[in-house]
Amino acid sequence: MELSQLVKQGAEIGSNLLLKVAKDGLTAIVVCRDKSPLALAGLDVAALLPEVQDKGVVFGILGTPEVQGPGLCVARGKAPEHGENAKIKYYIKPAVVRSPKFRTPRKQTVDFRELGIIVNVPENKLLLEKVPLTEGIPGTNVMGQPINAKPGKDIKIKVGPGVLLSEDGMRATSEIEGKYMLADGKASVVAEHTLASDVDLSTGNIAFVGKCLTVNGSVLPGFKVKGKGDVFIAKGVQDPAQITAGGDLVIKGGGVGDGVVIKCWGNASIDFIENVGRIEVKGDLTITDAIVQGHARIGGNLRVTSGKGTLIGGEFILGGSTYVKELGSDAEVITNISVGINPNLAEKVEELAREKEIWPDKMSEILKTTTVLKKIQRDASGNLIPEKVALLKEYNNMLPGVMDKVNSITEREQELDAEIEQSANEAVYVYGTVYPGVTVTIAGISRVLSTPETGTVIHFDKEKRQIHCRAMTPEERQANQG
Repeated sequence: MELSQLVKQGAEIGSNLLLKVAKDGLTAIVVCRDKSPLALAGLDVAALLPEVQDKGVVFGILGTPEVQGPGLCVARGKAPEHGENAKIKYYIKPAVVRSPKFRTPRKQTVDFRELGIIVNVPENKLLLEKVPLTEGIPGTNVMGQPINAKPGKDIKIKVGPGVLLSEDGMRATSEIEGKYMLADGKASVVAEHTLASDVDLSTGNIAFVGKCLTVNGSVLPGFKVKGKGDVFIAKGVQDPAQITAGGDLVIKGGGVGDGVVIKCWGNASIDFIENVGRIEVKGDLTITDAIVQGHARIGGNLRVTSGKGTLIGGEFILGGSTYVKELGSDAEVITNISVGINPNLAEKVEELAREKEIWPDKMSEILKTTTVLKKIQRDASGNLIPEKVALLKEYNNMLPGVMDKVNSITEREQELDAEIEQSANEAVYVYGTVYPGVTVTIAGISRVLSTPETGTVIHFDKEKRQIHCRAMTPEERQANQG
């Protein structure tokens, strides 16, 4: 018989029984034609099953029928196992941008500014992978006919800028280093991040590995901002806070407080500095207004020539020259400036000075002690007590290494002197007034200025090996100011 007939009408078995199949074809039930309950009691099951098979129900025959509602279930088919949908496996959980805005109408340029977590990823990082759909496993109805399984639904990985999709569409990999995010359902890696608010408790510390990090607020006390590329801070840095830029750095609003730490591997521009305890800049440092009590190590030049253009108090060690309107103050605030000394060179000089305090004295002590022990040994005809013999042996073993250390210090000192000598071409250019209390160091020579000077260049005279002040030429004023 046809499946449809068994589903709709059923098939007669004997005088009072009816064989029916469920619409899905997975169960076959014997019921009484008069709809009275049917029980196993008094039913000849052995004779019933061949009749069921004769009607076409041949799969999943139950050796012992089971009561099911008013009838008996005599066969159960095998349901198909439908396929699973394709899905995306995330190796790194991205930040989610819900409503990116277009910067200009009808332009497909998305402004990805948002609050929230920055998810940094390196270049060539596997971000996500598609797990393929499965086709499923077919089933069988009670008449032995196959039941098709439904395959899972497929999906596609959608990618945006900064993400590379493999040719087979199965894997997405970062093309650049930056912020990993989902925007409009597309995996993207962007090289810029803009924080619209302050860096505070709502944002936590900020760390970004892309090319440009922008903070359109201020950095509040206790927080850190680290950018592998350029960093821009719109409204200043409050004490204490730490700022690190792997590229260039711009701080509008300046920095105040000895707990502020600023590190920059490129060039830095800061509105003003007041009592900032630590500034390290590998390139040039430009102050657009004023410095009051700063402490900085600068690889390039220091410029304080716009706005007030004043530099008062603190210590500045730089590899280049200094350009400033006003240097020091009429209150004779102690201000120390060393030019032509790269910060790395300054660290070497300090390290060498520490070693010079230890090793020459150590060598003198060893030489003096061994001389005394040898004299005692001679006077005693070679008979020293065991403790002194051990001490003499120990000092004799130590002496070659200590002497090598002292010789190394002498050689390094000569090398550093040569490097310092090369720095003699750098100078301090003061377009306004330099006041007493300022100490300028060039090529290892220092001079404390005792009288005010105006429009002057503080430079090193190589022949006389002295620091002099001379009038600034019009050409120097025009070339270097601003």
